[in-house]
Amino acid sequence: MQSKMSYEEYKERIIELFLERGNNEEDIWYLTENLKNFNRWYEVFSEDFDSGKLNAFSDENLISYIETIEDDIRMDNTEYPMSYEQFKNRVIELFLETGDREDKIKFLNELLEEDPCYIKNMYRDVCYRYERTYLNPPEMLFDDDHLPGDLDMLY
Repeated sequence: MQSKMSYEEYKERIIELFLERGNNEEDIWYLTENLKNFNRWYEVFSEDFDSGKLNAFSDENLISYIETIEDDIRMDNTEYPMSYEQFKNRVIELFLETGDREDKIKFLNELLEEDPCYIKNMYRDVCYRYERTYLNPPEMLFDDDHLPGDLDMLY
């Protein structure tokens, strides 16, 4: 029977698995760059364990978190028609073009405080679709007409 990991055990095991999977030591910062996200994963595993899923801290489950980080590393090392910074700036620019700019800025700040990876996840989704050529040519996914309008829908 597996026991619940302490936060320190979790952190050590995540790093150990990360390196065992062939990732570079200099990329460990990706794991804890967004400490809120790192902590949230620990909370999810803990809640699962507390609700009776005794394998919540299994290597297989911990690797699910590592795989999201590996996606980030791969995206950062792949050339897309738009970098993450360009994407983030353009999506925000488009969002702020209409409506009450001050209210939208307040909304955006609250959203990103709650989920600092929100726009990064939007970028990941577009990159995923780009790699699988959802549009032909796939570069169109980065055009203003095709950039995600998720912020407007949430607002």
